[in-house]
Amino acid sequence: MNIKIKKMIYRVAVISSLLVLGLLEVVSYSESTIQALANDIIRFHVVANSDTTADQLLKQQVRDEVIAFMEPVLKDSNSIQETREMIKENMSEIEAISRNVVKKWNRDYDIYVTLDYANFPTKSYGDIVFPAGEYEACRIIIGEGKGENWWCVMFPPLCYVDAATGVVPLEGKEQLKNELNENQYELVANREERPYQVKFKIVEVISSYLHKSNYKER
Repeated sequence: MNIKIKKMIYRVAVISSLLVLGLLEVVSYSESTIQALANDIIRFHVVANSDTTADQLLKQQVRDEVIAFMEPVLKDSNSIQETREMIKENMSEIEAISRNVVKKWNRDYDIYVTLDYANFPTKSYGDIVFPAGEYEACRIIIGEGKGENWWCVMFPPLCYVDAATGVVPLEGKEQLKNELNENQYELVANREERPYQVKFKIVEVISSYLHKSNYKER
């Protein structure tokens, strides 16, 4: 084997090693970023029985009535643990409200309410974007739970997006800022001048591959 071939093999080996190390660093960055975000967030997730118009409207009413009940309950929460405990304390009431809506609609769908972890794809909520990953969520599954779902964030309280502008209220952003470090907040803040940062795209691509969504998002 001549010297030129040896040098070429050496260069290929070095480049390959650097690429592998770089990929491992990117995956590590993606995983640590998602984990840090997930540790400070509780999402709210309502899954419809099906995609029929009636089932989707039913899902929306369940969402509206549960949020109307939970908003005053959670408004004074100062920590994710406090919010978690408040949700747990009100699980039976959340279920009762949901069942009452279903009854009003003359449906016999069962209701399943839980506070656990689920995988979510990358999704924007107003002008805030969350990368794909596993998040703690208060979930309401209506009937077979095969329809499109709706979600928001219970902690920090971002469930009250301005419907006209699609913008998360300032107070919600301030609380989100307080819960996340500067880099994490900069990652999810979807500003018009830079709607998709390079770092976010890295997290989005890697996490979308590593975390397959359990539910359809819209």
